Amino acid sequence: MKIILASQSKARKKLMEELNIPFECHTSGYEENMEAYENSAQLAKHLAEGKAVFIAHKFPDSIIIGADTFITIDKEKIGKPATVKEAETIIEKMSGKTIEVHSGLAVIKTDAQGKIIKKTVEHVLTKLKIKSMSLAEIHSLAHQEEALQISGAFSIEGEGGKMVEKIDGDYNNVIGLPLFKLRQILQNFGLKMK
Repeated sequence: MKIILASQSKARKKLMEELNIPFECHTSGYEENMEAYENSAQLAKHLAEGKAVFIAHKFPDSIIIGADTFITIDKEKIGKPATVKEAETIIEKMSGKTIEVHSGLAVIKTDAQGKIIKKTVEHVLTKLKIKSMSLAEIHSLAHQEEALQISGAFSIEGEGGKMVEKIDGDYNNVIGLPLFKLRQILQNFGLKMK
């Protein structure tokens, strides 16, 4: 049985490798709609499921994993910034606040015809307390290469990690793939995990 990660994210691929199971990465091509649900947990689940379902028919006898991660600041959903100026605005908003990192995780099993025969969709929440940042720190973070590639404009493994005072929940969730929850689901799907 093949395992497919419906993502080309380098960070997700690296996390998947930690599970020590063979897998392949395939871009989903699913068109994300951040307005699909008002509720953040529902939205995260909807986006992750959409990514996995979108390519499921292409992979018979497989397990397909879809994941989507975004942050909220005071209930406002934050995606990837389009410009450095937008990144600065986002980082300024999170300065001194507790932000929420929402991930949707969908695991789908297909039969020999590529039909979905089993599906689990979960929501994982991690909270980060961000220190109060100076304008120089905000400017510096917004100009990092990662700023325009990631929801919330900073990566916890990069420079942004230095701004996190406290983490409540799964650290890997912040990177983009809640491994603890994923392991549980894969075991429930009958996969032998070391």
